[in-house]
Amino acid sequence: MICLWEMSLFFHRKLIRSQYLSMKRKYEGKLPSPMFMFEHVSFLEALTLKHWAKVWSTYSLMDPSYSELNSFGFAIDCGNAFTAIIPSILLALSCTWDIMPAKTMGLVGIISNYQMLYGTVLYFFSYVINERWKGRPGLALVIASNGVWIAGPLLSMYACYIMLSTNSYAIVREGPSISL
Repeated sequence: MICLWEMSLFFHRKLIRSQYLSMKRKYEGKLPSPMFMFEHVSFLEALTLKHWAKVWSTYSLMDPSYSELNSFGFAIDCGNAFTAIIPSILLALSCTWDIMPAKTMGLVGIISNYQMLYGTVLYFFSYVINERWKGRPGLALVIASNGVWIAGPLLSMYACYIMLSTNSYAIVREGPSISL
């Protein structure tokens, strides 16, 4: 799903900039309540990339780099949209079906998740070094959401390493074996 959100960032970049500027004036240094993810939305609207552009315009209240086309945050997430979609789909499908040898899928997963981890670390470094939190709300939310994008790829890289070393999908289908 995140790849689709990232595609909305690319395809609706002008809308995101416009929504961000409008929300910035409206909320004057605060975050909207309820936050975007908790707003009522119709099923059909939820299926559009245009709807998900609001994720980025809302996040831009905490870090405007997502509404600035020349920023690293914008570039890395637009790039991820198109480079991570195929490995993400393959990884999701491999949790149920043997679409390729587990060893191969493990390698694909390690590479893809490393890319996500690396991009997140560089983005967060850019956020911190450029002091993008100053004068903006939501520092805890930025830290928490980026923490997910550090922990998630690390856990997935671990599972993919197990797939690679055992040539088995058991780690994603049965879970880790823990002996007490």
